[in-house]
Order: sequence, then structure tokens, then C-alpha cells
Amino acid sequence: MRDISFIDKTFDLTKTHLYHLSIQISLDGLCFVVLDIPKGKYIQLNEKHFFLKRPRLLLKHVQQVIESDEIFNCEFKSVEILYASRKFTLVPQSFFGKGSMEKYLWFNNQEEKGYLVGKNLLPKAGCYCIFDIPQNLGSFLSLKFPKVIVKHNLFPLIEDSLKRNRSFSEREQVHLNFFRDNFEVAIIKGSKLNYCNIFNYLTERDILFHVLLIFDQLKLPTSSTELVLHGQLPQVSPVYHLFKKYIRQTMFANLDTTFQYSYTFAQLPEHYYSSILSAYKCE
Repeated sequence: MRDISFIDKTFDLTKTHLYHLSIQISLDGLCFVVLDIPKGKYIQLNEKHFFLKRPRLLLKHVQQVIESDEIFNCEFKSVEILYASRKFTLVPQSFFGKGSMEKYLWFNNQEEKGYLVGKNLLPKAGCYCIFDIPQNLGSFLSLKFPKVIVKHNLFPLIEDSLKRNRSFSEREQVHLNFFRDNFEVAIIKGSKLNYCNIFNYLTERDILFHVLLIFDQLKLPTSSTELVLHGQLPQVSPVYHLFKKYIRQTMFANLDTTFQYSYTFAQLPEHYYSSILSAYKCE
């Protein structure tokens, strides 16, 4: 997969103090988008691909991208960083104790040396997301963006889905956000988060197995539950056609219509970057 760079003709490096910068970091690569806040318009989208196997290897690649692009030296009105860690846990606000972050995370994840434990609040879901991040990467991001709190990549997927669904108290949705060899799952009903997890996969059948098992265990009706697909899953993918065979209401995610998007983005399907393009003002 090739790197991409879409820049609207209105983008102006001298006006970044009016812009919001969202950065997404994963083993697949680094993606960033720029929002012109006064206009409510996304005017830049870039992605550099890594295809890494271990989080410890991220620092070198992330540092190279950030240090080679002058945009990261500009002053933005606001900056948001999303990190796609596969180790995470959600803790209800009422149960959360600040001194227990590590205990919460390592209760159902294997602990490794050289990692920091981070957290961020998901206000609409009413819980904290606790996750790990390589210590060297976390330290680099803290130095480069000292006022920015790194959030788990699940943040926009969950919070934006809850925001859009709040007027439909009985509507059940299963949201899947795809990466190269894993996918995030968030299941909501009305304004409530009912389930969240991350699954690894090798084949299309692995994906179908995990999703149908979830439908079965949670007793979700395949005729009426909406299955919403996010991430870089081609519209001709065999996965999509497998889903359509078993789950009637299968669809690709749409972008938030309260924002405008550069004409340059039209070269890509809307759902490819629907998660990072919904991160701004999810609170």
C-alpha cells in the first residue's frame, strides 16, 4: 500500500494557529489530518505506512516522519494524538482509582517491561480506557507535544458512535475498525456502550468467526443489528460480501456531515479514515 498525501489548495502553513491537528499512530503507520477550525473543513490528510510487528519498533519510524515534515514544527490551536495499542481495558468511572491503573491493565493483559501505562476518559461511555505504550515512544511524544495527552485509538470510534446514536434509544450497532491484521469492535445500543474488544486475524474467515460469535453470545439479531465498517477495508473485499451474506444491515461508515472535507479526499472511500476524522470534539 502506497503512502498518501492529500492537501487542499486552501492549506496555509502560516495559519496553523487556526488549525487542529489529529495524529494516529499504529503498527500499520502514522496518519495525520488537519482541520481548519473556523471553516469547519478538513484540509489535509497524510499517511506513512510502517507495517511493523512490534510496538517497540515504532519510535524510529514515528520520529523519522515527525522530524522530516515541517508541519510538526508549526503551532496549532490544538493537537490530538491517538495510539492503537492492542493491550487495553475499560474501567467504569465509578470504580476507577488513580493508583490502580497498572493493576487494572495487567489483570487481563500480559505485562512487559519498557512500557508506560496511560489513560483517557471516554465521557459518553462513562469509563476510562487504560492502555500501554512503549516508554521510548511515550517519552518522545511528551517532549514533542508537551501539552497533549495521548488517547487510545478506540476513543473516536466509541465516542463518535455514541454521539451519533443518542437519538435512537433502541438502535443496536456493531462497529468494526480494521487494521492490517487486527480490528477493533465497539457495540452500542442507544447511548450505551455494551461491548468493546480487539481481535487479531489472519484470514477473512477469522474475521467472520469472531463477529458471528459475538452476535451469537450477545444474542444480537442479524436481521436488524447494524454492522458498520470502518478502516481500510476495500469495498470489493471478500469480508464485506461474507458479512452481507449473514448480517443484513451491513454498511460502510459515513463521515460526519457537520464538517466539510477537501475535494482531494474524494479519491478515497469515506470509511477509510472515518475514525481519525471523527476525533475532533468527541467530548
